[in-house]
Amino acid sequence: MRREFSAGGVLFKDREVLLIRNPSGAWSFPKGNIEKGEKPEETAVREVLEETGVKGEIIDYIGEISYWYYFEGEKTFKTVKYYLMRYLEGEPKPSWEVQDARFFPVEEAKKLLKYKGDKEIFEKALKKLSPEPPKLF
Repeated sequence: MRREFSAGGVLFKDREVLLIRNPSGAWSFPKGNIEKGEKPEETAVREVLEETGVKGEIIDYIGEISYWYYFEGEKTFKTVKYYLMRYLEGEPKPSWEVQDARFFPVEEAKKLLKYKGDKEIFEKALKKLSPEPPKLF
């Protein structure tokens, strides 16, 4: 069994979120493998830029997801750490690794996300963006 560790970003620009269409055709968040000597935060910023052409900065840690998948016939257990990011510059331009990269309004993005883990991470990201209701007592 192989193990992989990745990091990615949920990047917001105004009221929109950046998504990529992965090679299987599903919309997801940009992410990639953590390289030797690299911190997960560095990976998240690098992968968002590499896959989409958009530069962002981390404002908070969201959480992690884990799942199984097959890579070249080998069962692989992958853990991905996600970070909440704010837009700095650039326009979405998909790299060779992804089919497409675009900003979507939040409600549309919710409908486009296919994977359970992505949906959970997105909900956590949205909770971090909306302030808690005031305590009355």
